[in-house]
Amino acid sequence: MKKKQLELLSPARNYEIAKAAIDCGADAVYIGYEKFGARSVATNSLEDIKRVVDYAHLFGARVYVTMNTLLLDEELSAAKKAVKELCEIKVDAIIVQDMAYLQSLSIPIQLHASTQMNVFTKEKLKFLYETGIDRVVLPREFSVEQIQEMHNYCPQVELEAFVHGALCCSISGQCYLSLYQTQRSGNRGVCSQSCRSRYDLINAEGKILQKDKYLLSTKDFNASSHLAEMIEAGVCSFKIEGRLKDITYVKNVTSHYNKLLNEFIENNPQYCRSSFGEVKQEFQTDIDKSFNRGYTTFFLKGRKEITGNIDTTKSIGKYVGQVVQSKGNILILNSDEVFAASDGLIAVDEKGISEGFLVNGFSNNQIKINKSLNLKKGTKIFRNKDIAFEKQLSGKSERKLRVDITLSNNYIEASDKRGNKTKKYFFNSKEYSNNSKDYFSKTKNQFSKMGNTIFELDNFTYACQEEYFFPASFLNSLRRDILESLQEEILSSYSTPKQRTLDFSIPYYKNEIDYTENVSNEESKAFYENKGVKVKEYALEKQMKKEEICLMRSRNCIRYNLGQCLKRHKQQKDYQSELFLKDNNLKYRLSFDCENCIMEVYV
Repeated sequence: MKKKQLELLSPARNYEIAKAAIDCGADAVYIGYEKFGARSVATNSLEDIKRVVDYAHLFGARVYVTMNTLLLDEELSAAKKAVKELCEIKVDAIIVQDMAYLQSLSIPIQLHASTQMNVFTKEKLKFLYETGIDRVVLPREFSVEQIQEMHNYCPQVELEAFVHGALCCSISGQCYLSLYQTQRSGNRGVCSQSCRSRYDLINAEGKILQKDKYLLSTKDFNASSHLAEMIEAGVCSFKIEGRLKDITYVKNVTSHYNKLLNEFIENNPQYCRSSFGEVKQEFQTDIDKSFNRGYTTFFLKGRKEITGNIDTTKSIGKYVGQVVQSKGNILILNSDEVFAASDGLIAVDEKGISEGFLVNGFSNNQIKINKSLNLKKGTKIFRNKDIAFEKQLSGKSERKLRVDITLSNNYIEASDKRGNKTKKYFFNSKEYSNNSKDYFSKTKNQFSKMGNTIFELDNFTYACQEEYFFPASFLNSLRRDILESLQEEILSSYSTPKQRTLDFSIPYYKNEIDYTENVSNEESKAFYENKGVKVKEYALEKQMKKEEICLMRSRNCIRYNLGQCLKRHKQQKDYQSELFLKDNNLKYRLSFDCENCIMEVYV
């Protein structure tokens, strides 16, 4: 029976990080190209992406390029050119949001629907698959049950889901807060992260209920404990957020999920990884020590926890102990941890107030810090920068392909576990060995020295009809030549997933659409109109509406996070009136759809 493949998908800001991710176990990476990705500052040249492709494909790992911004009419030509260039260098898929890619580009490459396509219904999921989309990136807000429902309704489509990293406050693709405030659109790759800003919460009477708090900011996602459930629900690709993250973050988090997936497969042999190679690394993972704002499983198991952190957007880090004594710049904790100069610490009291500071020195259980503080006994201390751990993460990580080598009278042959094979002939001077047993071990040892290559010797066969003596220099040359040849064979035999034939006759599941469908160009408009759909409004990026509009739909509910949920608590009187967010001179009305557990922000 064919095994079901599981894919760990890691972010790559550049070639170095992409290589590190693959070396740490990623089965695929996603990377930005020029200006068409949703992280406009995380872009790469065609040559850089070609380097990533060539390295990834050696291990059967895939490369997906993010082209998930909304396109304006004047950008369509450049987008077509970019897609053609990416196809030529054997990129495996492009991640898109704009329907213009389905309308007219006719490209021989798989299309993945970005989470910004907002695929919240099974009808839209099936429509996209029938139209030509091979994979859908699910909204971060989905529960395991919702994932299962999507998979059951259309099992042919590949389901990709986030498992780790920063969460958008808004429901995927339906956030226009940044656009309204700063004219910088998240759907155009230049989000100003308005949800990480401070706001006041006021009621209809003008009373300030919360002052200068990060009321929209979410904790970070961590699905480590729910991978098995997600797999059984139908997820095949597990995505780590973070194309702006540094190399230590990507190495640590990728290694963490690589280990978890491998552990799952050990107990469930009907599954396998989608790429090849054995990971070897010199460090232990600890995701609590990488950047995080505190962790949440969000809605994977339904509404069960506070999803926001209104007190800080900083990385909290790992809990290291409570204050025993604090006086001036000397701090004593009830902790067995060892601290180093330049470690970053954060103090969090019972009110949730955080204070950050650095370690200047550590001796005899006393921490010398860079600030004069008088922290209350029992205050919790977290470490968000661990110098010793970061040094550990800089240690070696590599990925190896096991190969079999056969040496005969006049040829050498090498093969990997995927069936790639290459043979090279050579001239033999026919010098005989005086000690065949000793010579066999020496010859095998010579072929074991594969150095900095991606290969590692598995089996060695001495197939000479007679016992010949080959000088070490000659064997070294043979080894280099055959490994280079095998590497070329692996790359030349690699084939990218092919796009299915696009079917433009499939009707849309809606009769009309508004600005929330993000139509920003004439080809996207034509896509819907050809299916009998009335496009009532263009995207706000193209034409901002003047009347009251919904700027954000979110499941990160302010009332719930403050203990004022109508379903679960008796509300305080102050929270029973209409609520507003206030930012300087701007004021936003909050609306609560409690039945569906959705909060909306209006202007």
